[in-house]
This record gives sequence, C-alpha cells and structure tokens, in this order.
Amino acid sequence: MATISSYKTSQGQTRYRVRYRTPDRRQTDKRGFRTKRDAEQFAATVEVAKMRGEYVPPTVGTHHRWGTRPWLAGAPEGTYEAVRLPFV
Repeated sequence: MATISSYKTSQGQTRYRVRYRTPDRRQTDKRGFRTKRDAEQFAATVEVAKMRGEYVPPTVGTHHRWGTRPWLAGAPEGTYEAVRLPFV
C-alpha cells in the first residue's frame, strides 16, 4: 500500500510524493509529481509490479562506480569499449 502526500517546493509550487515499500520491505519514495493523479497512477503501477513479481528498483543502472558493475571489473577507467555486452 502506497501513501501519497503533498509538499511545497522552494518556489511555492505544490508537488506530490509517493511512499511505498519494496518487496524486501524497505521504505522508499518517489517525489516530484505535478498532480495527485500522476502520483496515484505511479503508486498503482508499483503495486501491480510487486504483485506480479516484476518489480525493478528505480535505482538499477544508476551506479557509476566500477565496483558496482561486475562486468566492468578490471577495465581501465574510461574505456567502455573493452567490454562488449551481447544484445538480446
């Protein structure tokens, strides 16, 4: 179950935040929705994805350190050409 709350930006605009739990029971949130309806739609998609077992955390793919990308381990810094991933 997600919780939706409103907040004010520094410019005085109203935005909405969705707080929800991941499948491993950690609390997280996503904020910056301009309308409450957008926030509700996002919350619904997260809940459906969790029920279907298709949930992918929003932070996947945002790590930029060599240690968090095992397929780049050992590659010299700045050389992405050294690793070629197959296209599916």
